[in-house]
Amino acid sequence: MKTVSPIIEYQDKIQDLSIDKIEINPYNPRERFNEEEEDELIDSILTKGILNPIIVYKRKLDNRYIILDGERRFRACRKLNIDKIPARILVREPTLLENLSLMFHIHNVRQEWTEFAISLTIKRILEELGKDINHLNRADILDLSKITSLSEYRISKYLKYLDYPDEVFNIFLNQEINQRKREGPDPDILLEMHKPISDMKLIMPDILKSFSVKKMIDACIKKKEEGVIKANKEFRLIAQSLTAAKNNEIDVDTLKRNLVNFFSNIEYSPERVYHETAEDLFHFKHIKKNSEYFLKELKLFDFESLDQQKKQEVLSILAEILIVIKQTL
Repeated sequence: MKTVSPIIEYQDKIQDLSIDKIEINPYNPRERFNEEEEDELIDSILTKGILNPIIVYKRKLDNRYIILDGERRFRACRKLNIDKIPARILVREPTLLENLSLMFHIHNVRQEWTEFAISLTIKRILEELGKDINHLNRADILDLSKITSLSEYRISKYLKYLDYPDEVFNIFLNQEINQRKREGPDPDILLEMHKPISDMKLIMPDILKSFSVKKMIDACIKKKEEGVIKANKEFRLIAQSLTAAKNNEIDVDTLKRNLVNFFSNIEYSPERVYHETAEDLFHFKHIKKNSEYFLKELKLFDFESLDQQKKQEVLSILAEILIVIKQTL
């Protein structure tokens, strides 16, 4: 594995650098810059000056300075036609991998770093490490965590985003860049549908001939927009049905027909897919588990320790259970 220096070393003095000698870092995960935020920063600079220096390194190739932190301040100064900006300069030029890692460590992934821009940066890091994104092991995830300061959970989330085709990924990336806010394209849809789509590829690959991954996600987005799906957790009902089919507990063809209806018909909900395919199975499992627990407790229970009234209450409940069992059978 390529190594990354964990220490950020700066030159002793803060220097005032000419704006013309500074360039934006092309690997900055922050893809969007809110105009309202920029206007507030401009007002702050006009009244108080630049309170914090930007952080840069000097590129040997052309002696230009590349921003690691402070792009928003740099943009504001450029708008104000300010000639120079205070900067802290790294002692040496970082490698590409160190460049990417330093931005994560310096910023500690601020809120304005968009989800899909961060995902792309993780992809660049993996490419620089020479890793295949589809064949990562636990050690690779731990390495990513060290390089980016991200938790394993967050890395797993970003890798799921990256597992989608570009035509799907770019829908959400462009939404972030353009700051469009609407109810449908919620990134959590991709997280909830990641396992179901993986399971479909495994046990019913033919369905992908009728519905591409993009068509599947488009259908989910539309259902969310129309209120057919109110909460993303409803997608887990589809995941449960697919898990049952994968375990040969329900008929795959029946589930496939329901999934075709789900992706074709705007009104067809995850709840309906579940009801038509796996609800009886999971209801049975629930009753079986509780019955086994009840029987175990019943065998261990000391009835003689009860007074007459409590004995009668228990016997009444058991009598009701017997009646239900006889009616069912």
